[in-house]
Amino acid sequence: MKLSPSVVAMLLTVFMTVGLTTVSSCGDILRFPSTITVHDYVRLQSTLSAPLTAVTACVRMRTDEAHSGTLFSYATQRYQNEFLFFGDTSHTTFSVSIQFSGTGSVDLQVLDGMWHLVCFTWKSSSGDWKMYTDGRVVGSGTGYAVGRSVNPGGVWVLGQEQDSPGGSFQINQAFRGDISSFNVWDDAMTDSQILQLLINVTAYRGSVLDWETVGKLVYGEAQLYRVECEISLGQDRCNITDDEICNTAYNNTITEPHRSSEFVPGAGDSLICDNGLAEGWYRFEAHSQSVQIPEGCVPEYHCGTQVPLWLDGTHPISSQVAVKEVCANYGVSGNCCSHRTQIRIKRCTADGGNVFYAYCLSPTSGCSQAYCAGNQLPCPAGHVWGNEYGKCVNETPSITENPVLHPPVINLTTWKVTFTCEVKYDKDFDDGSRFAVKFLFDHVEYPEVNDATESPLDPTKKTVKLDAKYLGEFVLFGTHKWHSKMGKTVSCLVHAYWKDFKHKKSRDLHSNGYYAGIKADKTHLEIPEGKSDTIKLHSTVPFLCDDKLWFHENNCVIDIGIEVSDDVTPEIDCAFQIRATNWNPTTLRAESEEKTIYATQDPIDGDRVNALVFKIFPNAHFHHDIEGDFVPSTYSGYTPDDIHVEVKTIDGGQPGHCKGVTDPHYTTFDGKYYTILFLGEFLFYKSQERNFEVQVRTWYCGDRGATCHCAVAVREGNDIVIIDLCHVGWGNHHYAYPKITEKTAGKEEGILSPGVAVYRDATNKRFEIFMPSATSVVAEINKWGIDVHAYAPATDRRNTLGLCGTWDGDSGNDFTQRSGIVTGDENEFGNSWRVPRGTSLFDVACPEIDPNATETVRSCNCEDGGNIRCRYDENAKRNTLRGINNEAIPQKDSANLQCGDTARRSRRSTHDDTFYSDDIDESEGYVFDYGNNQPPPPVAQWPTPTLQLTEADAVRHCRQVIMNSSMSAVCANLGVDIFAPVEACVEDIKFTEDLGIAAAHVDTMKASCTDVAYQNVSLYDVGDDGVAVPPMAVRDNLCPADCSQHGDCVNGTCVCFEPYTSADCSLVKGSPPVVRFIPNHGLCDIRRRPCRKTSIIADGLIESENLTCRIRDVKIENGLQTIVPGSDQLTNATIRSFKEVSCALPRSPVLLGTPDDTEGTIIYGYRISVSNDGENFSDELLFTIYDSVCQNCTSGPQCFWKLNTCKIRNFCFGDGDPNPNNWCQQCLPQLSNQTFSERPVNLPPVIVSPTDITKVNGENLTFTVVANDPESRPVSVAVTSANTHAIPVNGDQVQWKTDHPVGSFVETIKASDECGASDAQNFTFTTMACPCQNNGRCVPDPNMPSGQGHYVCECPGYSGQWCEQEIDECRSNPCHNGTCIDLINGFNCACDADHVGEFCHIDVDDKCGLQPCFPGVLCINVAGGFECGDCPEGFTGNGIICEDVDECALDTTNDCNYVCENTPGSYRCTCSAGFVLINDQCFDIDECAYGLSECSHLCVNNDGSYTCDCPAGYLLGPDNKQCMELDECDSTPCQNGGSCRDGINQFSCSCPLGWLGTRCERDIDECLVTNHGCENDCENTPGSYTCSCPEGFELKDDRRTCQDTNECETSYPCTHICINTDGSYICSCPSDLVLQPDGITCETTLRPGASATLGTNTETPQDCRKSDCPDKQLQECVEVGGNYVCQCVEGYYLAEGGTMCKESTVYDATITLAMINGNEAVFTEDGLGTPGSPEFLDLVLLMEEVINAAYESSDLEYQYRGCKVKAFRQGSVIVDFDLFFVEDADLPPSEVMDAIFNSLANNTLSGGNGMIVAIPSSLQVSSQATTATDQMWHNSPLYLSLLCVGCAVVVTVLIVGAVCLLTSPNRRRKMVVSDSTVDMDMADMNGKAEGIDGPAAEDDKY
Repeated sequence: MKLSPSVVAMLLTVFMTVGLTTVSSCGDILRFPSTITVHDYVRLQSTLSAPLTAVTACVRMRTDEAHSGTLFSYATQRYQNEFLFFGDTSHTTFSVSIQFSGTGSVDLQVLDGMWHLVCFTWKSSSGDWKMYTDGRVVGSGTGYAVGRSVNPGGVWVLGQEQDSPGGSFQINQAFRGDISSFNVWDDAMTDSQILQLLINVTAYRGSVLDWETVGKLVYGEAQLYRVECEISLGQDRCNITDDEICNTAYNNTITEPHRSSEFVPGAGDSLICDNGLAEGWYRFEAHSQSVQIPEGCVPEYHCGTQVPLWLDGTHPISSQVAVKEVCANYGVSGNCCSHRTQIRIKRCTADGGNVFYAYCLSPTSGCSQAYCAGNQLPCPAGHVWGNEYGKCVNETPSITENPVLHPPVINLTTWKVTFTCEVKYDKDFDDGSRFAVKFLFDHVEYPEVNDATESPLDPTKKTVKLDAKYLGEFVLFGTHKWHSKMGKTVSCLVHAYWKDFKHKKSRDLHSNGYYAGIKADKTHLEIPEGKSDTIKLHSTVPFLCDDKLWFHENNCVIDIGIEVSDDVTPEIDCAFQIRATNWNPTTLRAESEEKTIYATQDPIDGDRVNALVFKIFPNAHFHHDIEGDFVPSTYSGYTPDDIHVEVKTIDGGQPGHCKGVTDPHYTTFDGKYYTILFLGEFLFYKSQERNFEVQVRTWYCGDRGATCHCAVAVREGNDIVIIDLCHVGWGNHHYAYPKITEKTAGKEEGILSPGVAVYRDATNKRFEIFMPSATSVVAEINKWGIDVHAYAPATDRRNTLGLCGTWDGDSGNDFTQRSGIVTGDENEFGNSWRVPRGTSLFDVACPEIDPNATETVRSCNCEDGGNIRCRYDENAKRNTLRGINNEAIPQKDSANLQCGDTARRSRRSTHDDTFYSDDIDESEGYVFDYGNNQPPPPVAQWPTPTLQLTEADAVRHCRQVIMNSSMSAVCANLGVDIFAPVEACVEDIKFTEDLGIAAAHVDTMKASCTDVAYQNVSLYDVGDDGVAVPPMAVRDNLCPADCSQHGDCVNGTCVCFEPYTSADCSLVKGSPPVVRFIPNHGLCDIRRRPCRKTSIIADGLIESENLTCRIRDVKIENGLQTIVPGSDQLTNATIRSFKEVSCALPRSPVLLGTPDDTEGTIIYGYRISVSNDGENFSDELLFTIYDSVCQNCTSGPQCFWKLNTCKIRNFCFGDGDPNPNNWCQQCLPQLSNQTFSERPVNLPPVIVSPTDITKVNGENLTFTVVANDPESRPVSVAVTSANTHAIPVNGDQVQWKTDHPVGSFVETIKASDECGASDAQNFTFTTMACPCQNNGRCVPDPNMPSGQGHYVCECPGYSGQWCEQEIDECRSNPCHNGTCIDLINGFNCACDADHVGEFCHIDVDDKCGLQPCFPGVLCINVAGGFECGDCPEGFTGNGIICEDVDECALDTTNDCNYVCENTPGSYRCTCSAGFVLINDQCFDIDECAYGLSECSHLCVNNDGSYTCDCPAGYLLGPDNKQCMELDECDSTPCQNGGSCRDGINQFSCSCPLGWLGTRCERDIDECLVTNHGCENDCENTPGSYTCSCPEGFELKDDRRTCQDTNECETSYPCTHICINTDGSYICSCPSDLVLQPDGITCETTLRPGASATLGTNTETPQDCRKSDCPDKQLQECVEVGGNYVCQCVEGYYLAEGGTMCKESTVYDATITLAMINGNEAVFTEDGLGTPGSPEFLDLVLLMEEVINAAYESSDLEYQYRGCKVKAFRQGSVIVDFDLFFVEDADLPPSEVMDAIFNSLANNTLSGGNGMIVAIPSSLQVSSQATTATDQMWHNSPLYLSLLCVGCAVVVTVLIVGAVCLLTSPNRRRKMVVSDSTVDMDMADMNGKAEGIDGPAAEDDKY
């Protein structure tokens, strides 16, 4: 049934007043996601079949978004907004649109997350409309869309606004939330009908669109679900369980003493009214006691009300709920119960046993009616009952002082920053007073702060802390929790009240304020242009970034970004940085670094005022491990917008402009015009304010005596930049290209200062040199030379000298000469400013250092929008309107590299150079005409001699050319005198008769025009972005060379006519450049620069992306050039100027690799050509790369070998250079210039560490073995002794960890260099007893070196150096009322009878003094003991023992939806591990993003947890968290003994000598680069080498030299007699046997068919001991091979037949030694000067050995018979010796010398006893005039010396031989004949017994 309108209205009023109706929704419900997209919507399968002239549309909706978007839209083909109900995108209001006609915005008050019914009604006839929220009219109007109708055939969409039927949605109009019950009717409902919809969801169903039946198409993430419908009219709040009644009533205690039946309200008292009392269970209390409703009649106007309600009956005595009646006394006479109402009552017992009554009360029917309670009189006005005082007290506690807010404090234990508010209350016991504290920020309260504040306070706790985390903005997982409060003043507000009277609070008590934020030390700066000032910021609050100490100390900083216009540039970067560790608790600030602010120097007039604007701090938070939650950073979301620093840039005026153009005409800074025609160098402009000057050079231009600038040089501070055309001379000026070079003074790196720059224009003919002072010089190149324009900063005003005059505004003094005298003669003036020859910036290679040069600063452009540029030229602006904006790279002047710290060494590596670059000018100097013999300047006349031009012709032509310029009209409109250059133009034509020179003066006009346009801000246009810019007309018409009359100037760019191209349309398309030459004759020294690019000088270059270089490889061998087939490649080309292009080159093979691994190249070439379009290439030029270490190259190229260098496998090395792969080998050209030689001098390292090492047991000692290598080579350390104590060595670190008994042991430690030189020392390791007594602990003294026995003692309870003194803890009298008993490391107190406690500080009667109660429980001393109060909330017990109540044990004791975590006294709701609770929802914590994981490397988040992963090269460890590096060395990748070093996902091999490659897999062929001293051949072996000998020879012990193999002793080839020969042997037979044809076997007769062997000695050697030698005078008997034979004496040799001796031919020889056995040869008198000394004898043996070896391997082998050393002399060491040859040898001395020369390998002779290095040129040989008889061996003094030594050796040999013979009975006797019987050498002559050749052979011992 329908409800009548009146009933509905009444119900609505009742429901709304009582709060019993809940607006909800049911049926089909649509949910739209919170993340909005254009894809989430619902389309209804319905449309209008007829037009609507009246409508009602209702929808139930729920959202809490700031703007909810579109509820529904209806679109037709005619109107996309046919009918639309939408929320405004920027407000919280809603509007309706019908056919684009809107109602206006209405606040529906629905954005609260609750369900609401929203309706709209409209009538077309009147235009009346209304909007409803929950039945209430919230907006209305009339005259809206009158006469219109909603058209049929459209599309209904929920959740999106249609811009075309069914689509074209916009994301900012999407709906977020829930929608239901959308119905549309074709009439306008009344208010009552709308109310019925509110009450009954299904009261009406739409006549046009019925929600229950319409089809719904759901798209995207939108969801459709259904809820069954019912009406909720509230519930009886008293219908709860008995167990809940008492708790509910106690919690709803009504404390109003004025409800007492004894209280009668006065005239001024407000009456109590309970008609607003919500139904529920209540308890009454007065004066801190439970009270009851009176059980008898209470008169009218009692109980503080007009109509008192009292209980008719008695209260129940049981705990059962009883139904009773209360009476209302309306004052009717005789009727105290005018109206009865039922209530329910229950008797309850509180925790302490106190009884109270719970009442189920309902609101009274009207006012003023109230329930009575109690019968005590209330306190008087202004007072309340003080329960603790037992009397009435002031209604609020009395506080006489305002609270105090203490400054913030940082605590690195709790990891919190806190403010403290202190209440100033004079009571210290709990008197019932309470203090509500609120923290305010700019006097505004924030609920998130005070909800978490520990309030209220009481007299026992009068401070509360504010966690500074609330100052930072907090956004977590997309949820915004609170805003930033930084930048505000923090204070606290206190209200005092009694705990029983919470509603009565004191006045506001405000604390002091504390500003929290960023402050600056200055708030105003005034900075002149080009100057600076400083500013510093500080934080007033300490801050945290994490709760980890290492992070706080090292990484916790805040960056304060700044934005400012480009008139101001801060130093270094666009941010201030404040470190957390900068916090000073005394000054209460953390300061930033001081930052310099520069006022940009520019050529624009006017002062400017700017502001430093500070950027917002980004949102940041971290996980607080102690809190177990995320907390925001204090500065998160803070914008210090209240800090504005005004920066006023004070303009010094416009820059000065001086110019010298064409031949040359000068205009000074003050505008004085003049012309001088001088050759030479001149000071153009010099500043007296700073070290700045401009110099120019002039040359003859033309053949009529005119001069023009051909070079300009600019110096500022220590930097010089030069642009030079003069280097080609005027006669070749058509080939002139600008050399742009730079020089520096005293620069360690040899490069220009930052901020010094050179720019070029699109034609590459105009250049600008820009200095950090904002001074610029423009050089414009034309066919005559260079026009020079200088722009001086305002700071140079009144401080200029030179041709530009004295800039002071007075042109009359501009002709001030160098002497200071002003002249009127321009020539006299010009000559005075000549630069003395040889002193100019052009000539001086090494300019003097300017000690006062200003250091260039790096500043930043910090404009809005984040476009940050930090450079060294940001504090000075250039006039970019000139169009000279492409950066050019100057080349280094090569002569400048020889100066000071940048001097280049004579031989350069490619690695260790301070300036190893291809940007170097290596061209040779040129002859410049300084004008010393210049004739007087010519005098020109009109008409001109050849063309007969008149002055009028010239004027007309010059004016016409200027007028034809595209810039003329624009410049004239700007007020520029465009014809100012005409005068100079006419003069130039008069001198040159060249009409084309007028073009140069057009450029002069353009220069003046661009200066005016740029400098005058009043002429600026406003761009599309609202920014003022120089006049666009100037920029748009400023084309280079006016497009050469071959194109149109469009927007500042030439559009060329066909077939022209280039930036100025001066070249024809498709034409290749015409190459001229390569600078420096096309040569490149690889030691001087990388040779990876070169300049090509050419005509017709076009700067474009198609500009290309083509490179072809050229092999150059023996002067022949061979192009390598297939080597063509294209490389990048870069324009340097209009005639110079730089070509990139590939890496050449010169100096690529090392001779150990490749064959090198010492000279290589490239043929280079250039193309403008990548297709048509120029002719080729040859570019040659060479290595200057061993090559001298000139143009051609013609290359010559350098002396004293090595060429090893086509690699160049200088004298002494090491092998790159083996430092132990050197280039020593005096020994060998084609191989490396062993390093002759290598000093061993020296161990300098202390060798006595001491430690105590239990100490892990690590010490460093320090070894100094004289050559600074790496040293390896090793224990070379037995190392029985296992002392490990790691690098140079020795670790001694083992414990040993007190005592010492010794280990030998050796330090070796790579060549094997070493130093070994014995280290004594001593274990000492710890000297600390009384259990003290030895700790290494940190101030002393470790391992040297220095310790200090840690002494718990003791003092003294060795803990020898026990500390008396009683000395401080800690026992207040007792006797102190000292203990070790402590004490005890024996208290007197009246005191107790640890320190006897508690009175014996003060039982509470011992704190017997549970912490936090009140203790009261009572007679005979104490009493404890109740346990704290959340605990249960007797006050002494309180046990925590586990609220999480039962679901009924907590309200957690997920996880309940019990806490002491309470609980908290949380989530499972890996989740965080936000707004009662658990969200996954991304442990990886917030640094909460324990992963060492990679972290992968997953739901509720995370997993760890590892990068390549690592393996996850057993804990699944830590990554263990994969030890790539485990697989032993290094081959051939290489040592492996593990890296991250890689390894490296350190290869032993002899191996190369990443895995030491490549063998070095050592024999390629050196023969290692091998006498014969060097043979490579894997990783090493070996020396080899010819057949019949074997290596001596030195493994380098060869000696004859005595086959007779080793292989016994002969059956009878074997005679050894050099490299072979001869077999012989006894006299009774015949040698057979095999040459080995002896038999009695000759075998059939064989012939006897000639020359074979068939006689058995006779024992000379038994018979005399045949030649008694010249022979002696000696043992040879076990036989005693006759041997010739010195100077004679055994002749054929073996019986007689012949005299030898003797040669005197002398040679000088440089080194002996690797050491320098040194002569001393008591050494080599004393025959018989050990040194003398050793060298004799060595010399004779090496000389014998030399001749035995020569062509003189069979004529040579030995040598004898006679003496040694001073002169290094000079050796005198004799050489013996066969009789009548008749050899020329040169042939004798050649045998030794041919044996010298690297000037070295080697033998088994060592090696000598000789000086080949010192060898002299001459034949002796005397015979050998005169040189008898036994007559020589040397013989006498050797004889003594020989005798001793013979005796020793005989004894040893006898012993061996006796102990070897099975020894087989062999017949061996010494080679002395055939070819006697000097060893044979001297005999082994003489000891010269060392020990006897084995067989000789028997």
